[in-house]
Amino acid sequence: MRQETRGPGASAGPERRPLLCLVTDERHPACEEVARQALEAGIDWLQVRGPGLPAARLYELASRLGPLARRRGARLIVNDRLDVALAVDADGVQLGRRSLPLATARALLRRCGRALWLGASVHSLAEAGQAVAAGADYLLAGTIFPSSSHPGEAVAGIELIRRLRACWPRVPLLAIGGVSAANAAQVIEAGADGVAVISAIYGAADVVQAVHSLRQALAAAPWPPASAPARPQETAG
Repeated sequence: MRQETRGPGASAGPERRPLLCLVTDERHPACEEVARQALEAGIDWLQVRGPGLPAARLYELASRLGPLARRRGARLIVNDRLDVALAVDADGVQLGRRSLPLATARALLRRCGRALWLGASVHSLAEAGQAVAAGADYLLAGTIFPSSSHPGEAVAGIELIRRLRACWPRVPLLAIGGVSAANAAQVIEAGADGVAVISAIYGAADVVQAVHSLRQALAAAPWPPASAPARPQETAG
């Protein structure tokens, strides 16, 4: 059974820090290489995302990046596709509006005797409330700032993070959407346990430097210690 914590993760060892998650961009010509460099530079989570990819291609990408993530001590999350997440032995799956309902995904996991983190992408308090009620292990909230990855999408702003944290003080919470080294500290100070980025790393000339800059920004923000939940254990069907 999952345990609620104030935060979804921390660095290995005694030093704890806000989470840094990279979401892959399948449109980037060096999608896999950028992810590899970011893992080497020390990101905490890698979310393999490919809304324009067929399941077979997403599986191939996650299969290649998964072993590297494990060697670097990073968690592997697959976007949308529970089947792919199970096939590559990922740590979790990120569920959104186009995905299976969270309760359905949880029931399928129980049926096959497997346990993954189930994350919910939310854009409002109402969506968050539904996700928490359905048993989401963590929330990914956005769009916080204007984002080149989601042009034209409504911007929720920092206030969404503050309100989510006030309503659910112990539910792990990450922020996404236009997050960069220039504003990451604001997100953590508002109550997020970490950030997920695309353009801040995929749009950088130097991937390693981009990761380090984000780390420095996150470290500058006030952040209470939090314990990372252990990976969910497999359960009998």
